[in-house]
Amino acid sequence: MSFRVELTEPFNRVCLFATMQENHSEISAHPPVNEFEYRSISKAAVASLIFAILGGLTFLMAAHFVLLPFLAAVFGLVALGNFRRFPEELSGLMIGKIGFVAGLILTVSGLIFHVYDYATEVPEGYLRISYGDLRPNIKTALPFSEKAKKYDGNKVFLKGYVRPGAKRTKLKNFILVGDFGDCCFGGNPKITEVVAIKIIGDETVDHNYSLRKIAGTFRLNQATKQTSEEEVPRVYYEIEADQIR
Repeated sequence: MSFRVELTEPFNRVCLFATMQENHSEISAHPPVNEFEYRSISKAAVASLIFAILGGLTFLMAAHFVLLPFLAAVFGLVALGNFRRFPEELSGLMIGKIGFVAGLILTVSGLIFHVYDYATEVPEGYLRISYGDLRPNIKTALPFSEKAKKYDGNKVFLKGYVRPGAKRTKLKNFILVGDFGDCCFGGNPKITEVVAIKIIGDETVDHNYSLRKIAGTFRLNQATKQTSEEEVPRVYYEIEADQIR
């Protein structure tokens, strides 16, 4: 009886040791997964989504706002590249995909929209002019543009932004500027960079950040003309607007 116990006990110990070794090997082969492992969100993906959201402005503002969805596509592409290189370190893959695709779609559609709009926006019988045309030639002594003499009394088409004054709603008279910063961020335009708009008819406009399209008769006031605006008291250029969008 004692002989069997002596044989059995060492055998049990060997079996127990073998079992423990097997379990240890199994645990080592499959290390526990940390369910709360931290991953930083991709900044490029977030930037892509933000620019894609802002990209909707390209249909309300000037053509250069197409840059916003273009940046969304660029940052989205950068984000997707980072996810390929660091798949275990970054989160926000879906955000990056949405930003990239939305940016791409808005860039293409925005370009098509502005090209078509540019080709069809000038009413028949009106001459397209720009603020560049209204800058004085530094080689002459004239304080205003030489081209303005040719425009005087003619039908013109000009795009710009309503500069805010004391009154901001139901405007019949206002100052139009060509730069978004001068319109909305306290810029200080020169006298040759502003045009006084006088609406002919019953139509009025409210101040906002949208690009305005003005069609009407151009007037050059060589001795300048007084306005009702404190910050722009006098102007050389004026348009008697009969169409405004």
